[in-house]
Amino acid sequence: YTWSIVLVQSIGNASTAAVALMMTGKRNFTGDVPARDWIIAGAAFMGAANFGLVSLHYIIYPMQVLVKSCKAIPVMFGEVIFERHVKLTVAKIISVILLCAGVVIFTMGKKGSKEETLEFDHKLMIGLVFVMLALLCDGIYGPYQNRIKTKASERGAPISAYHNMFNMNFWQGVMALFVCLVTGELPEVAAFVSTHPSIVKIVAEYAAAMAFGQVFIFQLQASFGALLVTKTTTV
Repeated sequence: YTWSIVLVQSIGNASTAAVALMMTGKRNFTGDVPARDWIIAGAAFMGAANFGLVSLHYIIYPMQVLVKSCKAIPVMFGEVIFERHVKLTVAKIISVILLCAGVVIFTMGKKGSKEETLEFDHKLMIGLVFVMLALLCDGIYGPYQNRIKTKASERGAPISAYHNMFNMNFWQGVMALFVCLVTGELPEVAAFVSTHPSIVKIVAEYAAAMAFGQVFIFQLQASFGALLVTKTTTV
């Protein structure tokens, strides 16, 4: 129930951001940013999370972690593409390469269990395609948030971290809900919950922890940009 998980976490995250916006006296939840910009960023945000989850149906978790650990690379280039004033520097390139290489070496250095064997078959290729799509989305949604923030500041109406958090999760939730309705996933989830009611407490705890963590992630994004967020969360 991948899409339902995304929907639940989106509701929790958007609700938390909405409360934070109201507590800080901000009633304009969009920050006067065109809906088109939020939809683009939200769609990529959803893709990064969901493609990563779907890939686990085809590849083992360590392999997914290994590939996703290199997400600083598309984010670095995404900043250059979406924000023309951002330039690639030798120091930035070296820092990203060393970070990715360090995580890859650390991950490959671990001894996996006997069950986690790597077989180069069609399932592996499908899984890698989904992970690559997740990386592509990583390279869009973070840098595009930088672009939204920069354009808002240029208009003289800067947005807060909670504007980012609310709108990214709101549009992600709308898209996830649409997919759930089209695929008929919601009735299946309802049936599962009725059979296993104890899952409600676990999901609620998951959503609360996700929302609490995102508060700090989006504060970091607002203050230092997408690449530093990626470096921090990768480590």
